[in-house]
Amino acid sequence: METNFFNNFIENFFEAIENDFESAMKKQNVKKLSVVNYKIDVIDYVNGSENPIIDSIKEGKEGAELYILNQSTPYCVEEIFHPFSLAALADKVCGEEDKYIKILENFYISCEEMTRNFLNQQNLQSLNIEDEGFEVLAISGATGTFLLADGIVKNIFIEHNRVFLDIKNDDDQLVRAHIVECNASDLALLLSNLIVD
Repeated sequence: METNFFNNFIENFFEAIENDFESAMKKQNVKKLSVVNYKIDVIDYVNGSENPIIDSIKEGKEGAELYILNQSTPYCVEEIFHPFSLAALADKVCGEEDKYIKILENFYISCEEMTRNFLNQQNLQSLNIEDEGFEVLAISGATGTFLLADGIVKNIFIEHNRVFLDIKNDDDQLVRAHIVECNASDLALLLSNLIVD
């Protein structure tokens, strides 16, 4: 698959969402959009909070900044870990039903298919890529409880025709995550370097 797929995803998802947020603020002639009433939560285990709600979107120096309820540190769109939360918020702010949700769903479906094809073409069920040093953030539900994976990808492998990643945290704990549990921007960077000619 061509590099264009990953570049187009970044443009059609993250950059387009940021542009839509900025357009919504200009249209309403405000520097802050209150979105707390949408009750869109983000998985933000990195800060130790549980089900934080996105409170507002503000105009920042580098573009749109998202603020979490009861937190003062802004996030850019790429830093919202759970991309489906970002997509749902963007669809609500823009008034377009499932526009960004569908872009994201198609991205994950295509990533899994491309990765599976890449491994199958090399007659591999598993590929060790630890030496490549790709870092991925994921929230894995494989064990029945949610685990944060934030580290170097050790292996990419196929199990029951699904693609998984083994991610090694800083404490050497190995966390297994399905491809759709990985942060979209991390996944795009990893796959654009790994499977694109």
